[in-house]
Amino acid sequence: MIKLAKFVLAVQLLGAVSAQAANIAVVAPKVGAMAKFGHQLTEGAQTAVDEINKNGGLMGEQLNLITVDDRCEDSFAVSAAQMMALNSSEEDKISLVIGPYCGNEFVRISDIYAGGKIARIVPVPLGKVQYGLDKPGLVKIGGIMSEEADTFFEFYQQKFSGKSVAMVYDSALAATAETAHRVRELFNEHDLSGQIMLYDAAGYAENYETAAKEILLNSQIVYILGSPEATARLAQKLQEEKQNTVLLIDEYMATPYFFREMGNFAEGVYVLAKEDLKDNPTFTEELVRLRLAGYEPRGLGVYGYAAVRLWSEMVRRAGSFDFGKVDAQRNGKQFELPWGKVDFVNGNALQSSGYEVYQIVNGEYAQVD
Repeated sequence: MIKLAKFVLAVQLLGAVSAQAANIAVVAPKVGAMAKFGHQLTEGAQTAVDEINKNGGLMGEQLNLITVDDRCEDSFAVSAAQMMALNSSEEDKISLVIGPYCGNEFVRISDIYAGGKIARIVPVPLGKVQYGLDKPGLVKIGGIMSEEADTFFEFYQQKFSGKSVAMVYDSALAATAETAHRVRELFNEHDLSGQIMLYDAAGYAENYETAAKEILLNSQIVYILGSPEATARLAQKLQEEKQNTVLLIDEYMATPYFFREMGNFAEGVYVLAKEDLKDNPTFTEELVRLRLAGYEPRGLGVYGYAAVRLWSEMVRRAGSFDFGKVDAQRNGKQFELPWGKVDFVNGNALQSSGYEVYQIVNGEYAQVD
């Protein structure tokens, strides 16, 4: 399986690079449950590449975007990193990697890219351990996943104050556990510990019917964090057990699989997602320009776009594509991102775009005031 993965990736890379361009790779899923997010990232990155090339390129060079489908599988992501890091050919060398979107092997992959002197920008939210990792060339602009907890708690106080909450998470997924425990901390800090109960989905061994019945015995609001498949199955059982149950999920669980499994039950579900930035005044002028060029940013598309623009500005300030010179821009500098002026310390963006609450209405996301 690993040999096949390496062969497929080698064909993708060697067939895509250009001797006349600086190469950028987006590592993200093209198939499977998470494919829509991979497509959004790639679309946004390609838009930035096209824009830069149309205006004369970067440091006199055109940019070339390569997409690598890691299928959200660790072995593929590691294989891709190893191949790119070992590629010493000047014409084939990758200057920037955006992603990968999925990252259970985050530390190992970070070591590989740093060793290969390849700049890397992660545009998606991370767990605390991942966010705290500092490696040469590594830049993180998506913030911390547990920040979602603060948005949920504020929304709860505004709309559901006094109601009991079931916080469902999967202990096998570290970032979901972090968010769940942060939610409980917020309830405790506000003397509301009696209003929340935590449920570890792993403890039910995929017996979603039993889980749904137990959860609904004590809760009026259910906030689910887990894999897309598990989230959809539990949400479906909850709605079958008690129609119009108030459900909240994370955007990355709202995959096509979720909508297919839920059917009409998806209507009215609340979704916590990274801000889409369409209403952010800082991004207005840029958004108008993108729309005039025929591109409508969707979801993570803005973050893929921002990653390429950020790296290009780092290169311009460094006056070179040299890894060390570009790496020096990661610390103590300020850059303009779609959500405003952002300070960077050891590659971490100190101001993230934050989260918003949406509701599924007629199959689309409607922002909740």
